[in-house]
Amino acid sequence: MAAINMDRVQFEKSLKEAKPVLVDFWAPWCGYCRRIGPAYDKIAEEYADILIAGKVDIDENPQLAKAEEIEVIPTLVLYRNGKAIDSIVAPDSKAMIDRFIKAALEK
Repeated sequence: MAAINMDRVQFEKSLKEAKPVLVDFWAPWCGYCRRIGPAYDKIAEEYADILIAGKVDIDENPQLAKAEEIEVIPTLVLYRNGKAIDSIVAPDSKAMIDRFIKAALEK
């Protein structure tokens, strides 16, 4: 399953789920965001059994990005039980995202 495009309502709903939630805060004008997008979609498919993967366009959801204190994009944030447990800014590969998820889930 590919990453879910989320607005504020979908974001808040997903945080209430039992699974951890990985959210990619991005924007369509961000070249780096577009470049890492295919790797993020592969992560979404590979981890579909253990987490929910979503994408939040900060241009369409500026209040959400501000509330989550997103200052640089792309930023990936992993949430568990409704709380952010870790984040990574500008991961440079799928392998880096894999390592981030595994380390964050061990916290």
